[in-house]
Amino acid sequence: MPQRDRILIVDDQEDNRLVIEDMLRRLRCETHHAESGEEALALLQAWRPDLILMDQMMPGMSGVEATARIKKLPDVDQVPILMVTAKSDTATLQDAFDAGAVDYIVKPIDAVTLTARVRSALRTRHAFEEIRHLTRDLMVQKQELSNFTHMVSHDLKSPVVGAASLYNLFMFRLKDEYPEVWSEPDFRELLDRIPATFQKMLRFIDTLLAYAEAGQVIGELEPTDMNRVVNMVVQNFEFAVREGIATIEWDRSFPEVECDSIRVAQVWQNLIANAIKYRGKQDPVCIQLGYEPHPGEHRFWVQDNGPGIPEDNRERIFEPFVRGEESVEGRGIGLATVSRVLVAHGGQVWVDPEYQPGARFTFTLPIRDGL
Repeated sequence: MPQRDRILIVDDQEDNRLVIEDMLRRLRCETHHAESGEEALALLQAWRPDLILMDQMMPGMSGVEATARIKKLPDVDQVPILMVTAKSDTATLQDAFDAGAVDYIVKPIDAVTLTARVRSALRTRHAFEEIRHLTRDLMVQKQELSNFTHMVSHDLKSPVVGAASLYNLFMFRLKDEYPEVWSEPDFRELLDRIPATFQKMLRFIDTLLAYAEAGQVIGELEPTDMNRVVNMVVQNFEFAVREGIATIEWDRSFPEVECDSIRVAQVWQNLIANAIKYRGKQDPVCIQLGYEPHPGEHRFWVQDNGPGIPEDNRERIFEPFVRGEESVEGRGIGLATVSRVLVAHGGQVWVDPEYQPGARFTFTLPIRDGL
């Protein structure tokens, strides 16, 4: 059975206590009595009520003073207190509220008014308790997520570090056993890019880990040369270009913007990868990257000449675990990540309905401080 609400009635007059208790009988509450503020404070050391009805005028410690002292007690400070008073002047009520009372009831007490205000205060109390429990659960889940993130970070780093070690061994053997291959400039240039890629992956993992620990989607916003970001991302698709899977064109005239450059690079990366993944029979798929100024925001776009996106799918694809084609392998989080990163920046992303055939993803970043 659910626990009954507990109410503490503090009044120096026994008749008043009995009248209030009788009026609350239909609420089926558990009630305790205290004849003074001092007795109430002593009782609260071992018993926790959900609501306190405090008489304002009592010999010795007044109801206002008792309320102020109760609000300083740990684990009791959030218990709502209703002041029961024979005075309704502004100064008296102001003193009660300043001490910590949440409402008041004027004597002689009306049963309907008492019941309504007690119910209202109890609802507020239960809502606060629910929020407190939810907050505690969220903190536990956040810690679990942090622990999980550390584990995933380690699992992601291990193969990268292992691959880097194998690469170093490969380079040593190549230089020692195949000097003629080692001396080819074009081949050396290609090999020299590999360590930078390893370092880039490790920095990316470390950054994601830092954001996860801080509970943030994005990090510090900094003035960023978007041409540099896009150039770095396009290099990641050099294999697709070389193998005739895709062509990527852009005019290198993008502006400087204020953003988290690593997360915005992730936006470009996911949008270009999405165009390649869902290219259909287009080999190569022609991908164009563009920019156009707009009042208050920067607008960038990634468009392709693939099969396009059905109208009824243009909003759903930004939801987690939704994929454009079930036949294409993937987890359906790439575009959801794009949307989340841009919203955290104060921007947005959408599929341009007027661009056909193919698909155009347009995304915005707000203009800050002229950038």
